[in-house]
Amino acid sequence: MSGDLVDRLRAAGQCHLFKNLGRDKELDGKLLSQLERLDANYPGGIVEYINKSKVLLEKSKNGENPFDGYTPKVPRAFKFPFSATDKELEHAEVTGAKAFKKAACVLVAGGLGERLGYSGIKLELPSEITTGECFLGLYCKYILALQGDEVDVPLVIMTSDDTHDMTVSLLEREDYFGLKKTQITLLKQEKVASLSDIDATIAMKDEYTVLTKPHGHGDVHFLLHQSGLAKRWAQEGLEWVFCFQDTNPVSFRALPGALGVSVMNNLDVNSICSPRKAKAASGALMRLCHEDGHEITINVEYNYIDSILAPAGGDLNGPDGYSLYPGNMNQLIFALPSYAKTLERTGGSIPEFVNPKYANAERTVFKSPTRLECMMQDYPLTLKDAKEARIGVTVFADSQMEKSKYNVSSLTHRLYAPAKNNLKDGAKKALEGVPDATTSSTELAIYAGNALMLNDLGANVEAPGLTTYGGIEQPEWAHIVFRPSFVPLFSDLKYRFLKPRCVRITNRSTLVVNGGGVCFSGTVDIDGTLIVDAAPGALVTIQSIHIRNKGWTFAAVDPEDEKIDEIYRIRGYRIFPESSTSSITSTAHACVLRFDTPGTYTVDIPGTTA
Repeated sequence: MSGDLVDRLRAAGQCHLFKNLGRDKELDGKLLSQLERLDANYPGGIVEYINKSKVLLEKSKNGENPFDGYTPKVPRAFKFPFSATDKELEHAEVTGAKAFKKAACVLVAGGLGERLGYSGIKLELPSEITTGECFLGLYCKYILALQGDEVDVPLVIMTSDDTHDMTVSLLEREDYFGLKKTQITLLKQEKVASLSDIDATIAMKDEYTVLTKPHGHGDVHFLLHQSGLAKRWAQEGLEWVFCFQDTNPVSFRALPGALGVSVMNNLDVNSICSPRKAKAASGALMRLCHEDGHEITINVEYNYIDSILAPAGGDLNGPDGYSLYPGNMNQLIFALPSYAKTLERTGGSIPEFVNPKYANAERTVFKSPTRLECMMQDYPLTLKDAKEARIGVTVFADSQMEKSKYNVSSLTHRLYAPAKNNLKDGAKKALEGVPDATTSSTELAIYAGNALMLNDLGANVEAPGLTTYGGIEQPEWAHIVFRPSFVPLFSDLKYRFLKPRCVRITNRSTLVVNGGGVCFSGTVDIDGTLIVDAAPGALVTIQSIHIRNKGWTFAAVDPEDEKIDEIYRIRGYRIFPESSTSSITSTAHACVLRFDTPGTYTVDIPGTTA
């Protein structure tokens, strides 16, 4: 480390960092190496971080609102219904699926599962326990299904010190979930220095170690710039970047349609959104018009929403039961050519904020050290002066059928169901009328979405029963899992079930279908469990099938019982009988049709009981 950085830090008011310098050569080296790393991994260096901190801390002390001077307006949005038959959505999905072959996927996954009550990384959690497919495996399977055989779509995973090694281990253990090792790049996010006071004094963990904290998922833009990936992708002819987070298993259900919108409207940025309940702890997309004449379409975090909407009465639901301002899914699509140019201009830096917890009324003393943070979805703020930038919002409606036809409702959107909370915290949110965002609601949303899409085609998936897991009551549909290979696009569903009005599935049933060559051409009558697993190249036509067996069921468990596996405790239920769809064979509980080799197969099972 050069003396120049030491001098610059001293000049920036950080002399305390070096008060013990010279006493212990080894510890000196440890401190200096850490400072060098902090300097290298922040746009502009650590002194720039300190200078920005002073400005933002002063604004925080004075109670300044970053949205002062802006008037909120409802953003211009492209809207799609929750439907397997909508022609406009089908056109967008097909267009997006074609464009996906020139895309790169970026998964932001720097956190552990502690908030969920899970001790490992969130990516290894089962997205649902019927198949046991973990979140990362599910995303990789979607990439495989959408990319086809001709291209290898890159996947970048942003990790952290907490998750990096475990993510590597998971990928190696699962042989990269079918992707090529060369397709996947891990970029590790570094932390930033904590600040102990209003003067941006760097906090120390001990005499030779700076206390550091996470900087936020906005660092993904810096890492894509620093690594050279964004620039290289653009040079190689890729056209799109899709950024998404780690625990929304239905994120790829919305992607093709939204990507199609980006292609057809030549958008530089496209935020994928859902209808939002007022007061929900999620951001909202707004078109903010400034008094100086400029405007920007941007996510506004929920802690600012009431204040910015105060002149209109605050954050309220409209006649349809939703806010006028769509909810942020934290799924973003960027046009790569303009994105790479912006990263070159900004160095990947994203506007930051600071959120200290004050210990006094004067707002000068912190309860604990703070730090600057940044968010992935604030990227459009870097385009504020780029008048030619085209920023769009694509809103995917929730199912209307669930309430209007079946008289049941869920707080969880069927195309946005992230797992964020443990059962206790989720139950409190549910009582407040906002999404609980637990692993159980996430899983049940997968089943509900598939069942409702089938019914939209004209099938008869029986109305769900109401179940309570972990103190949260919600509808539990038949456990239907369509693997990405079977239905990469919801608009494909009508080509997989040719006679949907001949499909009947009871609400206690389980249906799992894997394989791009599977087609149900006639009657499907399921009261129990059916697993169809077809290898690539296996063309399977199921002309008629009647299933009657004991089936698989969910049984409630005590979330506090430490003898039960964490993956069940955090949900409040387990599956019975416990089994794996990759090795299960037909039993009294399940009918399994497995086709392991390429070929043409026809299935006709009238009235089977096993």
